[in-house]
Amino acid sequence: MEREDDVQLVRKILSGDDAAFSILVEKYQKSVHTLVWRKIGDYHYAEDIVQDAFLQAYKKLSTLKNPNQFAGWLYVIANRLCIDWMRKQKWMREQKFVMQSLEDTRPEEIERSSYTHHVSEQSKTESTEHSHAIVKKLLEKLPESERTIVMLYYLDEMPTKKIGKFLGVSVNTIVSRLHRARKRLQVDQELLFQEILDDVQLSENLKENIVKQLESIRGKFDAFIAQAKSDPTSGEDILTEAYNQVEDALKGEITPELAHLADEIYEYIGKVGMEKSVSLHRRYLKVASDNKERFWSHRQLSNNLAWLRQNREAVEEQVRLYRWTCEHLSDEDVLETVNSLSHIGCWKAEGRVDEWFQLYEEAAERLENPELSRYARCDFLQIGSEILRAHGRLDETLLGMEKLESANGEPGWEHYFRFWLAVRTNRLLVYSGQEDWDGFDQTLTEVSAFIEDELEKRDAGHAVNISDLTWAAHDVGCCLLWSKKYSEARHFLQIAVDLIRYDACTHFFLAVSVWASAKDREKTLQHLKATQDYVLNPNRDMYYSNFLETPEFSDVKDDQEFLKALGQK
Repeated sequence: MEREDDVQLVRKILSGDDAAFSILVEKYQKSVHTLVWRKIGDYHYAEDIVQDAFLQAYKKLSTLKNPNQFAGWLYVIANRLCIDWMRKQKWMREQKFVMQSLEDTRPEEIERSSYTHHVSEQSKTESTEHSHAIVKKLLEKLPESERTIVMLYYLDEMPTKKIGKFLGVSVNTIVSRLHRARKRLQVDQELLFQEILDDVQLSENLKENIVKQLESIRGKFDAFIAQAKSDPTSGEDILTEAYNQVEDALKGEITPELAHLADEIYEYIGKVGMEKSVSLHRRYLKVASDNKERFWSHRQLSNNLAWLRQNREAVEEQVRLYRWTCEHLSDEDVLETVNSLSHIGCWKAEGRVDEWFQLYEEAAERLENPELSRYARCDFLQIGSEILRAHGRLDETLLGMEKLESANGEPGWEHYFRFWLAVRTNRLLVYSGQEDWDGFDQTLTEVSAFIEDELEKRDAGHAVNISDLTWAAHDVGCCLLWSKKYSEARHFLQIAVDLIRYDACTHFFLAVSVWASAKDREKTLQHLKATQDYVLNPNRDMYYSNFLETPEFSDVKDDQEFLKALGQK
């Protein structure tokens, strides 16, 4: 029944129920403490190691393939921490420290040192006696033939070959008996621990300390997000604390929980964070526990390289990820590896755009899979069409938009609006490129009507989807800006800013529209500065580069006020 309980508790924890983990801590803390205590010989240091063991178990729980084996898995983690601790102690003893001479040492320090030595020796004696009791009871449960082999193998550290020679039996026989002994001990060990550990008293706050440590993993970062949402220009000091905390944690073993948390924090640190994230994922890919984690990490690595404009590496990683995903994961995952607008600039910089289109067409064959979800199909068609449009393949883009509209179906689906808007904004840009102003005006009228109707509903006190409304105003404003219709673009981008005050991207495009249409210096600087003030903007570093590359700002690229607004000295 206990094993079944462990399985249920593990599943609850993985579903987000941290209270279930407290139950596991309560259940196993005594037995783990005794295991560690007898291993390292120090009662109080054992408590610290137990805390670390439970912390690692919590972070790595998603890697446990068989929840039935939680107890044994936890003991393995604790044992490894013991080995690390003992190695560290040995290293410290071997170091050559310059010690005070005896005559320069105060009497009270000698007394304190003697007392510490006495306590340490007493602890070792108690630990040895306790260890002997545990080993004796365990060995008593084995048949004589197995007991002798276990003692020689584990206590005397004799290899199986030497044991076989010593006892006059084959190595296979030794291995077989060891295997049977392990199975017997595995069955008995948990009950045995409960029998002999009732008198072991741990610090009352041990479990509390473990839980607090677990909560602190994400605590600082959650506090930063909460602070930034209440005041989007504050919270950087909390972010710095979270960053330092995760940097310190990464000095040890990297786990799925830690990798995901670090990735989230690095996103808000700008270019330095992206560089750190690249190193993180190169490291994590070597130890990722399953294909799901490998896919996530490899995709993040490739995306970050693209963001940093490390073009060759980004292209190579995207191709490598695509080929690996074709072999190991689903068609939906394969399509997702190709869907990246940030990568196409890297392919172009490397002179390999035609290769990307070949990759896209190869992946597109998977659209024939009837089991493909509607979202995966629509997402692939949208991103692919946008890249076709960006490279002047306008007729193919319109064909892709027809396929996307057909796949999107009727209203009512949770993602319907996203793809409805994508069809219309892409048509605006295609019609602008073709100078088909009748088609452009017809599409603009349709989307403008949606925005105005939603604004009227909101002003009348009716419920509207502010996110969809802001999204539409932003995207239409950008289409107008890229079509050089600056005054109209300014109107829609201002709507988006008014609906959601802090959005760095919208502020930047509004600054472009204001400068291009009215040369209003004060308002332009105000919106450029907003791109730097918004602490939840993960890409603040990129706006200076965008500023330099924006034709509308060609006359102010060296203007000190503009540079200062963008955080440049």
